[in-house]
Amino acid sequence: MTEQMLTGKDQIDNILQERARILAKPLDKEDGDGERIEVLSFMLNGEQYAVPMKYVKEVTLLRHLTSLPGTPDFILGIIGIRGRIISVTDLRVFFNLPRKGLSDYNKIIVLSGEGMEFAVLADQVNGVSSQNLSGLTAVPDTIRGIGKEFLSGVFPGPLILINAGAILTHPKLVVKRSDKRGR
Repeated sequence: MTEQMLTGKDQIDNILQERARILAKPLDKEDGDGERIEVLSFMLNGEQYAVPMKYVKEVTLLRHLTSLPGTPDFILGIIGIRGRIISVTDLRVFFNLPRKGLSDYNKIIVLSGEGMEFAVLADQVNGVSSQNLSGLTAVPDTIRGIGKEFLSGVFPGPLILINAGAILTHPKLVVKRSDKRGR
């Protein structure tokens, strides 16, 4: 009887080990699943937005914001992060979105690319997910206030994909350094 119990226990161990091996494997893309994109999703004004992870440098708390006089109203100021001075942009103002509800509004997402780096405020950061590009649909006309050039489309959910490349190169946000010698 003890031998049978060991055999039964060994069988159970083998089954559990096989299940663990199967569950430990990364998920294979199913047929027709198509190309995927990693995005960071966040809440802004009660809507869920996302930016491609290739543009996200870091996510951190907003601390020690220094306002800058003479800047556009969508530039809230600058912060220091590990020796770098980074401007903080309020996408609500930049996108001409009406303000809705209360927010913690203490999280920032540092975007980097196209030779630019700046932070954007977020009500809440939801996390990273992998989205199927075949599920991306055109931006509906019901989304108002945001220029179509700043949006890439909408994933089911809805999750609005921001065109971070367009924002990082937009003339309103690009700071040009002038040569101090007057050339």
